[in-house]
Amino acid sequence: MVIQKLQDGSQGIVAKIIVALIIVVFALFGFGSITTYLAPVPKVATVGGEDITREQLEIAMERERRILLSNGTAPADIDESELRDQALASIIDRQLLSRASEDLGLYVSEEKIDKQIVETPAFQVDGVFDVQQFQMAIGSAGYTPLMYRTEMKRDMKFQQLGMGIQSSAFFTMSEAERAASLANQTRDIAYLRISVDELMDEVNVTDKETRAYYDNHVSEFKTKETVNLAYLEVRRDDLMDDVEVSEAELRARYEETRQQYATDENRRVAHILIEADDEGDGEKAKERIDELYDRIKSGEDFAELAREYSDDPGPAEEGGDLGYSPPGTYTEPFEEVAYNLDVGELSAPVETEFGYHLIKLLDVEPEEVPSFEDIRDEVEQDLRQARAEELFVNQSSQLAEIAYESPDLGIPAEELGMAIKTTGHVSKDVSEGIAANDGVMEAAFSPDVLLDGNNSDVIEITPNHHVVVRVREHRPSEVKPYEEIAEQVRDKLAREKATLMAEANAKEIVEMLDSGSITRYVADKFGLQWQVVPEARRNHPDIDPEIRARAFNLARPPETGKSVGYTILEEGDAAVVTVTNVENGDVDAMAAQDIRQLGRALANQRGRHDFQEFRANLEREIEVTTR
Repeated sequence: MVIQKLQDGSQGIVAKIIVALIIVVFALFGFGSITTYLAPVPKVATVGGEDITREQLEIAMERERRILLSNGTAPADIDESELRDQALASIIDRQLLSRASEDLGLYVSEEKIDKQIVETPAFQVDGVFDVQQFQMAIGSAGYTPLMYRTEMKRDMKFQQLGMGIQSSAFFTMSEAERAASLANQTRDIAYLRISVDELMDEVNVTDKETRAYYDNHVSEFKTKETVNLAYLEVRRDDLMDDVEVSEAELRARYEETRQQYATDENRRVAHILIEADDEGDGEKAKERIDELYDRIKSGEDFAELAREYSDDPGPAEEGGDLGYSPPGTYTEPFEEVAYNLDVGELSAPVETEFGYHLIKLLDVEPEEVPSFEDIRDEVEQDLRQARAEELFVNQSSQLAEIAYESPDLGIPAEELGMAIKTTGHVSKDVSEGIAANDGVMEAAFSPDVLLDGNNSDVIEITPNHHVVVRVREHRPSEVKPYEEIAEQVRDKLAREKATLMAEANAKEIVEMLDSGSITRYVADKFGLQWQVVPEARRNHPDIDPEIRARAFNLARPPETGKSVGYTILEEGDAAVVTVTNVENGDVDAMAAQDIRQLGRALANQRGRHDFQEFRANLEREIEVTTR
């Protein structure tokens, strides 16, 4: 089945057959165990009276984790707390938008969903929709087919909602011209920079002030609570090297499993479809298909009749050719007939839910089972992984049992031939190594492990990486002695005073300039030097961004005057800024196309802002609580 041919005929039989196939896939794989939902489960949030369960959150977290891992993120780099917050925020956002979509009566047709599925490149092999590729792609993200289809429908409604709001925003041409003129405005900018570092020597911090600050801000000077963990770990990948396989075992494995490496038989079929009319009357369709059947049996060309009469426009252009397809592609009545034809044979009329067909088998690609030599490496890798998995499960089980019964990690390490590793002292916010796993730190600081000195249970870092931890040393949080951090406090207070002094100087300079003082005189009085940037633009690269932003926020000065202001920079320095000679960009010199493009960009920006406001209003109108 050639998917590219569906683009001009997505309502034809090929698309509908694929829809039927997807429905079958949903029926086979899309329904989980209903009993999972019968027992009460903890709630993590409520949106407008609708609960979000912990199970939903964990599913969303696992889905996000799989996506991160598939994009190359190392497991140790995944922040579980951040992952949880993101997943919960995403669920809440989707719940809010779903309610809004339903309230507005937004609708997405099943045909549109089907078309997007079959045209998604990730679900295709060599440009053709592939069932196995579809299942593998969505499965890697933690979806069943039914779940994926449901989420697709929701996303398409969200897109409708977002586009409806965003596309309603607009900029008039006069507004766009005004914005273009302002965007290309130039200003002559001059500024004095008052350095905090140069003022540090002018401030004095007494011992009394330092001590008082320390006594009033004790919490700022506490050390972090840490633990030094000893641990044993089992990694499936590490066990791969312990697996030995003989050539005889590989051949035996190949014989047992070779069907899983086989490619299905593919049949190339062509068809002519006559659909029932809009009222569902199939009598006329049956008469037409019988007539075509008789004409073909009388010697007329199947392909020519398909081009002229078939109601499946995409394949009709190719003489009804549906291309090569594996078993399970078509609906049951169609499939049963297609797989009982000989090459070149024409079927009698076949009725399906789509109408009446004439089916012709054009070619057969038989099932192919690769030879042992062709896939030896793949067989060996699969066998090694299977045995490593067995070893991994056994070792994890043994580790759990022995560690539970042992007073330390020495006994399980000796019995299982493992090396005891350590993390060094780590706090609860560590971001690297096994200690970055929430389960590890939860166990490490639990009373059973921390206070009673027991080994932890087996903790899953990833499905193929398990650990048992034990606290070697615990350092509680404590206040650092005053003597140890007195100079640190003194420097902090000195910088704060210097920052206040810099701001006071900036205010004084602004007052002097506003009262008519000469710029050179002001600079000399404070031992500073003006930096001048003529005809500066909003994105001028040679000016500190904070100074540039302040300069373009100042009011337009009188024609022969200047605007004056000051700003405090990120590192504490102060800057006095003056602006003169403001010139707007010449709209007449700008291309009308560029102005219209700017107007569209600003309208899009305004539309996004409108959508954000809509989203914020939803949260204000619909009660959201988290636990």
